[in-house]
Amino acid sequence: MQTILNPMPFQGNLHKRTYFEGWYLKHVSKDKSCVLSFIPGVSLTPDDRCCFIQVIDGISGKTWYIKYPLETFQWNRDIFFVSAGTSTFSLDGCSINIDESDLKITGTLHYSGMQCYPRTPAHPGIMGWFSFIPRLECRHDVLSMNHTVSGTLQINGNSLDFTEGSGYIEKDWGWNFPSSYIWIQCNNFDEQETSFMMAVARVPIGLFAGKGILGFLGFLQTGKKVRTFGTWNKWTIQSCVFPGTGEGTVMLTDGHERIDCHVKSSSGGILKAPAKGAMSQIVKESINASLSVRITEKNGAVILLEGHPGGFEQRGIFN
Repeated sequence: MQTILNPMPFQGNLHKRTYFEGWYLKHVSKDKSCVLSFIPGVSLTPDDRCCFIQVIDGISGKTWYIKYPLETFQWNRDIFFVSAGTSTFSLDGCSINIDESDLKITGTLHYSGMQCYPRTPAHPGIMGWFSFIPRLECRHDVLSMNHTVSGTLQINGNSLDFTEGSGYIEKDWGWNFPSSYIWIQCNNFDEQETSFMMAVARVPIGLFAGKGILGFLGFLQTGKKVRTFGTWNKWTIQSCVFPGTGEGTVMLTDGHERIDCHVKSSSGGILKAPAKGAMSQIVKESINASLSVRITEKNGAVILLEGHPGGFEQRGIFN
């Protein structure tokens, strides 16, 4: 129960036979010329037990996957703090020291003004009461909807300045990613204090373990207001069309308000994703996508939001 109510830290243990856990930390420079994400995590199978860091350059679309001995993975049971190799990641920032033949990164980024996802004992995270369902293949959480980044990184001889930039943090853990899903994320809108994330997936659960049910979760932050939506609450998907062309639309409603989102991706790169704990799946992700979000409020007022750069990842077809 303690880990369910506090999903930010490491949820597993290194004795599990089949397990993965990964944190996703996205950084965008103030002028949006630099977009960089780090994914530190662990992958545990009977044949291969390691920790890793994945790196995504949103502008070029290049990606890297660096494996480290499992003994270099360190964590704090009470707060989000993990290390892989000699790099560390936390809610306060990250210190990067990657020295590979084709990728060399050093430097420290600091985080401030953390806008953490709101939690209660009955609503411990973005999954709502689904958090209490046992034996789910994959679980998801949002740590920071938005925060300010400062600092500089040296990458392959180039200096990237993230001073007054923006950041976002989320995570996944379990043993499998869904067989088909879409993931959309952006916290770089024209409007301040605005952030959006949505995931739709075929989820094997209970009597529907074979084919799976169409589940979804996400949030929209506008100023101090956070709209949370998911299979577990009053929001429903009215349409979800993603034919596999790198763009698509989704429409949600709670019967009073409506959210329409259109996303178009570019400069995607190849990432590794878990299957039975092993990082053996291949997925394509863009963190340089463009989003248009339209909110129709119950009084008929319309709010239009334009965001870039955003994240988009798709596996399978939705129509």
